[in-house]
Amino acid sequence: MEQVLSKISRNLYVIPGGFFVTKLFRKFYGSSKKEGDWRNFTFRGVAMKVDIAKQMGNAIYWRGAHDWAPIFVLEKYLKTGDTFIDVGANQGEYSLWAARKVGTNGKVVSFEPMPQLFDQLTANIRLNESFQKTISPVKLGLSDKKGEVTLYASEDSNEGTNTIYNTDKFSIELGKIQLDTLDEQIEELKINKVNFLKIDVEGAELQVLKGALNTLKKHLPILLLEINKDACIAGGYLPEDILELLKPFNYTFSKIGLRGSLNKVDTLPDFCNILATPQQL
Repeated sequence: MEQVLSKISRNLYVIPGGFFVTKLFRKFYGSSKKEGDWRNFTFRGVAMKVDIAKQMGNAIYWRGAHDWAPIFVLEKYLKTGDTFIDVGANQGEYSLWAARKVGTNGKVVSFEPMPQLFDQLTANIRLNESFQKTISPVKLGLSDKKGEVTLYASEDSNEGTNTIYNTDKFSIELGKIQLDTLDEQIEELKINKVNFLKIDVEGAELQVLKGALNTLKKHLPILLLEINKDACIAGGYLPEDILELLKPFNYTFSKIGLRGSLNKVDTLPDFCNILATPQQL
């Protein structure tokens, strides 16, 4: 019964308000206390293996995506043959959807430094035979300089919130990760174009952008950024500092709303997904 309902539930993404039906299904069938409670599924041509005991994995299993709004944006702006850079790829959700969109003539480069999530990322890539030549996973974190830092987790079940900043909430050490800059990686991997850059790194977004200034100047990619004010403050800056850094590139900033709707903003909300588009688009 769970498999049947989850399949129905995933397909409700096409219906405005379908989220509430999915929420009802998850209430009765979607909870799991056993870590490592894995499920495999295929949806809209994308196969994934997720742990439904984890917050993000559970949401992906029952909804098809943990948050549909950014996926709608990817599907609108990515084109066949594009190059998509996924910084903070986690278990590969955005990378897989991007690979589906850019096709075999496109390229997806997925940066994920945490060993456990990187293993899950590569496992999910293997489940999608047609994407394997498109997606290149890189076991590395990105910042404004090379180095090594400790990664921290909280006690909750959200596998998407690990951070390099030690706070009262995020105090569980996960081990060391290696860092490099996007500019250096673009050169090392011989990437000759960047059309779309997604960054979700729990407060280190500003540092990643500082390490990508040459890439921004040369390629002026569309940017998808997760903004979390508390995470930014833990990183020693405010969300507005991101706008200031990007000001010379003349981006237009829009808050991503329901079903991928875009609303232009001049200041950044405390928590949201932001799409930054070059003004010529």
